[in-house]
Amino acid sequence: MVNGNGDPIVLNDRYQIDRRIGRGGMADVFVARDLLLDRHVAIKVLFPEFATDPNFVERFRREAQAAANLSHPNIVNVYDWGRYSGTYYIAMEYVQGRTLADILRANSQLTAKQSAEVASEVAAALSFAHKAGLVHRDIKPANILIGTNGQVKVADFGIARAMGAAAESNLTQAGAVMGTATYFSPEQAQGGQPHPRSDLYSLGIVMYEMAAGHPPFVGDNPVGTAYKQVHEAPEPLNRLVADIPRGYEAIVAKLLAKDPGRRYQSADELRDDLRRFRAGEVPEALGAILGVQNAAAAAAATQAPRTMTMATTTPARGSAIPIPPQRIVDDQPSRSGWYALAAFLALIALAVGGYLLYRAITNGDDEGSRRLANYVGQPLDDVTADLERLEIDFAEPIKDNDSRQPPGRVDRTDPAARELVLDSQEVRIYYKPVPGQVLIPNVRGQTPAEARRILGSRRLEIGDETDAASDDVEAGLVLRTEPRRNRQVAEGSTVNIVVSSGPESVAIPADVVGTAEADARARLEGEPFNFVVTSQPVESSDVAQGLVVGTNPEVGTQVAPASAVTMLVSGGPGQVAVPTLTSLREEDARTALTNARLDIGNVSIEDLEPGDPNDGLVVAQSVPSGTPVDPGTAISITVGQATEPPPTEPPPTEPPPTDPPTTTTTAPPTTTTAPPTTTTAPPTTTTLPPTTTTTAPPTTTTTTTEPSSSSAP
Repeated sequence: MVNGNGDPIVLNDRYQIDRRIGRGGMADVFVARDLLLDRHVAIKVLFPEFATDPNFVERFRREAQAAANLSHPNIVNVYDWGRYSGTYYIAMEYVQGRTLADILRANSQLTAKQSAEVASEVAAALSFAHKAGLVHRDIKPANILIGTNGQVKVADFGIARAMGAAAESNLTQAGAVMGTATYFSPEQAQGGQPHPRSDLYSLGIVMYEMAAGHPPFVGDNPVGTAYKQVHEAPEPLNRLVADIPRGYEAIVAKLLAKDPGRRYQSADELRDDLRRFRAGEVPEALGAILGVQNAAAAAAATQAPRTMTMATTTPARGSAIPIPPQRIVDDQPSRSGWYALAAFLALIALAVGGYLLYRAITNGDDEGSRRLANYVGQPLDDVTADLERLEIDFAEPIKDNDSRQPPGRVDRTDPAARELVLDSQEVRIYYKPVPGQVLIPNVRGQTPAEARRILGSRRLEIGDETDAASDDVEAGLVLRTEPRRNRQVAEGSTVNIVVSSGPESVAIPADVVGTAEADARARLEGEPFNFVVTSQPVESSDVAQGLVVGTNPEVGTQVAPASAVTMLVSGGPGQVAVPTLTSLREEDARTALTNARLDIGNVSIEDLEPGDPNDGLVVAQSVPSGTPVDPGTAISITVGQATEPPPTEPPPTEPPPTDPPTTTTTAPPTTTTAPPTTTTAPPTTTTLPPTTTTTAPPTTTTTTTEPSSSSAP
């Protein structure tokens, strides 16, 4: 499907609408592509009139979340819910197949065995829901899906409950009678609170319809149908279906008891009886009627011809299963004054919600259509406002000066009142114009400049230009005018223009980080966010267990209100991988362990050959790298250390010759001059041999030779 600009319709940037597959009194159902998970989903979009009631929206939100927790093979899964273009939607499992209503339209009726198989699967879904505290409230063929693989699934869990939940007084619609009149229980018809046995009554109606080809109670209108639910007994199945098994008929009769206390008390009890019937055994419902104690005799009675004896009465073929007199009294109302009073009170209770119920049912007569209300004689402004609220397309109203209506009133519509309007059809409105007044034209989707031109051509003044968020009008284009389009105003009136600023968004708050999970959830699910919140545990060594670590999308991200947000909740520190320590120096290995939140264990030394390149490096670790271990685990390492070579002595060498130091002392010559004589002897100089002295200075010895006594001649 595409919007007015020819672009695909995508809800909140995730669900691309493909085609519509169903329409009810409250919502359209589409097939869409989940762009995030790449799968087909079913999208149920509420009619806008239901989205304007804050109490209804709150119930819808709470019950949609509750329904999302119903994970069962026989229940259509609910994935998501959100807000889009003034209304709300639910994204759920898309079941390829047909509804039971479609199958009954095509085949008229099913065999008793087929009907029992379908009912057994529906009962399984109801059992699971009832134990979870949810009552469906709207069990009917249109809400029972039969997949192409034969699997039976129940749809619309929680939505029906959301329309009438009475658990909280401030969320209750006083006097509202919700459900489908053809299938709801007598207590629902009288305005009472439904309970699990109300769902079982509705399933009994479905079982009756599967076998007979039509439901047991059909009135001229919903109120008449509801009256029959309270006061009339259904026509016996054996008058409508040849050879209907007595066991099946007995099960249906017990389900359709007006008094809830006489029905099956739980869906599990019903499943057990359906199992007995499908296995060829006697259902307890039939055994209680027959009063047969012997199982073999009961089995024979189940397969016996349609003439059966009870007490002294032999009912003719085609009569109802005999019922003890007390049940006849209970289920057949008397015609006393008390009966008249009870009927009167019941009608009063039904009248309160009858109009809404009638409108809801008649609006969903045909897929892709709804009936047009009678707008003749109503003010044009009120009519156009109502059509906008109902999202019914209409052309610019057409003037009819010959109309007999008062000025400003609607003369007629095309289609006429109570006729069906197809989604592809545009309603035409004819009205008596008011002299001196003009209609404000539709300038939605135009540029502001073009809007001013169009408004000026209608002799209207242009006022202020403001911005407003919009999910379906592109930013920068006109969203609406004030007063709104197709309203009658005097010529020369001032019209303000509201320009789209794009989709409304809110920022995911940062103050949820570090808070307890419950507190963060309350914050995110509250106003103005209304997020659909899920939790995901993550490992964290910095944030205490149970506190929020972050969100997905991240905090601060601008998203649409009611978007899906995942809280990342700390589960405490997880295991860490042991780093690679080999080939690191010891100090680097210690640093690596510290960074990995691990401790250093023993450090041992391994001797290496001299010159080994691993000298000083880690050569082994006690836990292999990559192994997950708890933080704080001690990892031992082995460090390589090369040995020193043995000391080498130098080769022996001859010591150099060592001479003692020689000191030569030369005595200075001494000359002695004798007195002149006849003979003079030459002086004699005597040199002493050198004396070796290590420390003392050389000693000089002087010898003086006296002249000889003899003299030369």
